[in-house]
Amino acid sequence: MSFERPESRSSAVYLDIEEKIVTLVIAPGRLVTEQNLCDLSGYGRTPVREAVQKLERDMLVSVMPRRGILIEPIDAQRAIKSLDVRRRLEPFLTERAVRNADDTERWRFGQLAERIEESGAAGDTHAFMALDRELNNRVAQAARHDIACRVVFPLHAISRRIGYLLARETNAGPGNAVDTHSRMARALAAGDTEAALKALDETFETSQSTALRVEEMVNRGQIAFELA
Repeated sequence: MSFERPESRSSAVYLDIEEKIVTLVIAPGRLVTEQNLCDLSGYGRTPVREAVQKLERDMLVSVMPRRGILIEPIDAQRAIKSLDVRRRLEPFLTERAVRNADDTERWRFGQLAERIEESGAAGDTHAFMALDRELNNRVAQAARHDIACRVVFPLHAISRRIGYLLARETNAGPGNAVDTHSRMARALAAGDTEAALKALDETFETSQSTALRVEEMVNRGQIAFELA
């Protein structure tokens, strides 16, 4: 199973706009039009409209009839609620990925771990976010369970956006997430279920701490967004 098909135009547009939302190129709370997104992505209205439908499913945008498309504000509590769901489903997917991954997939997990570590050494948050997405995709493919993947996969972008925001505001790079993600990838490569689940649980703890810290910074006025 492949969750995303970059070769299709609608998937390419979806990935492009989602990345711009996650990396705050399109600010949280901003009201945009379909034409704005066409201009930003360089694609026409049909694939952009299809992408918006997927982004609404991912809780990154809300379509407001006769007004436009709202880029969902940063919401730490929503992120924490999404983690509640992920904590129940992702261990199941991770166990399946360890059990079902073939030799090629295990090798790719090992290569991915090295690239994640390189992004951390370089302090490259943007590269790390792309690798985080790739890790999620590879787990989804190795797990061979499309129903669970379709439930949990859209929730990842919520945490990625908050993680990117904190990294930008503190100028700290991807931080502790590099270690947990690389250990998880290495555990998947080695077929070590216990180590993979431990790294996954620590990832959840890091994500929750990040969400709470961002919420505190927003409440104190240390983070502000220019709404348009």
